[in-house]
Amino acid sequence: MKFKLIACDLDGTLLRDDSTVSAENFSAINTLVKSAVEFVVCTGRTFYEIPKKLLECDDIRYIIYSDGSAAYDKKEKKQLFARYIDNDTSLKLLKLLRGYDTMVEFYENCHPVTEANKLNAKSYEYYKIDEDYRPVIDMTRIGVDDLEQYVTDNNRVEILNIFFRNAEEREACAKALQDGFDVDFTTSMDNNIEIMAKGVSKGSALKTLCEIIGIEKEYVIAAGDSKNDLTMFEFAGLSLSAGNASDLVKAHADAVVCSNNEHIVKYICDNITEV
Repeated sequence: MKFKLIACDLDGTLLRDDSTVSAENFSAINTLVKSAVEFVVCTGRTFYEIPKKLLECDDIRYIIYSDGSAAYDKKEKKQLFARYIDNDTSLKLLKLLRGYDTMVEFYENCHPVTEANKLNAKSYEYYKIDEDYRPVIDMTRIGVDDLEQYVTDNNRVEILNIFFRNAEEREACAKALQDGFDVDFTTSMDNNIEIMAKGVSKGSALKTLCEIIGIEKEYVIAAGDSKNDLTMFEFAGLSLSAGNASDLVKAHADAVVCSNNEHIVKYICDNITEV
């Protein structure tokens, strides 16, 4: 059976540790597209966090972003679908999160927004943000003085991304979310929680995209490395874990491939004969 679509996570999968895409992976993407395999970016990042070279790559047409909250068609230059968190829920979530030691980010209308006074090296260190991700924050975040007012004035919140100071508070927050809010949430880092509207996930977005473009799930490969990729794994005909993923993620995959620093897309082209 020939696969028709590969949905690929970014951080820890397509991207190397320095947040770049290797020439080998770009070449493999081109090879896939020439052989009529659609290559889809499926990321927890919001749109303007995606590396410019990927946004400008003509071989990539579809991008699923913000953990499946929205999808964009680059060829048609239009948003295919979006599911936002309503304002009331966003403000209630922010009130809950104020009870923990956190750095709260709202992914709103393709932009990540956070409190201006936390956009500094001291804050990144305090919240134990991965050093390789800090340049992405510096390049993409919009700082505001009053986060509550910003959320009140805007209504296109895709997801909330929250960095926690300690694991115990993250655990307590997850329980509070599960018990008291009609939302879904996941994680892609050891110190974060990502909150989406109910029913939103990478897997649900991939399913919707496949319905739009007419590809059945058995012809889909999903590649990822984090818990927020597991819903993609559940949907796809073949799920591939990056070699650098946790044991939990590997256990949910059909196969384990190379690490994110070893050209995952090239590996798929070279070793998955059905592609």
